[in-house]
Amino acid sequence: MFNKALASLGVGSAKVDTRLEKTQYQPGELVRGEVMIRGGGAKQKISDIYMYLVMYYMRNGKKVSHVMEKFQLSRSFEIEEQGYQIIPFQFRLPYQTPMSCGRFPIYLKTGLDIKVAKDPTDLDRIEVFPHPTVERVLGEIEQSGFLMYRVFNEYIPQSKSLPFIQVFQFRPAEKYHGYLDELSLFFDVDPHEVHMDVEISRGTRTLNTSFSWQLNDPDGTLTYDSSGQQQERVANPIETIQSLLKS
Repeated sequence: MFNKALASLGVGSAKVDTRLEKTQYQPGELVRGEVMIRGGGAKQKISDIYMYLVMYYMRNGKKVSHVMEKFQLSRSFEIEEQGYQIIPFQFRLPYQTPMSCGRFPIYLKTGLDIKVAKDPTDLDRIEVFPHPTVERVLGEIEQSGFLMYRVFNEYIPQSKSLPFIQVFQFRPAEKYHGYLDELSLFFDVDPHEVHMDVEISRGTRTLNTSFSWQLNDPDGTLTYDSSGQQQERVANPIETIQSLLKS
């Protein structure tokens, strides 16, 4: 009975350790791994094993955490005193998962839901790179004469699914000096489409446009929206942005 009392306070309680197949991902990839649970000094009932996808954004100058998604990895079971159990899992990383970076890391937080006891948890940092289509576009922007100098997650109350948007900011590094001050890109990714909004800052003037790619044919379905009303096909977003800069 004394061991059960200690376990309820978190002393000698069950421990959890998550081992991931890898630590680098892109949105839409499967995350695979296993959760290892070692029993403590008393038999305990585990009501749930959960995993949270945790990220951060800036709101009013403060960094705020956000749980993008919660995954249930197992249902109720009992772990014997000093027992040992391995729970394999897999889930798909949401397509809208932003890129991780220094000030805005991404974690997978694993926890055991133990009634009348302190829930043991495990925290694993993962690296998330941009979606392949997003990664390709960012590379093309840099190759065309821009330098990416800042990536940040900013609170946007009217955002569709997340409370923030991720902003990629570029400055002209070569031939575009004098044409603009800053180029900002915003991406929205779902299982079928990548949408990119472009904001070009030039003095007191701001130009806006957007592009979309169908993921089943990212090289052949690029459309460009210059008016907010009509979509037209274009061959290359970089050439379209270049024409805007020279107009």
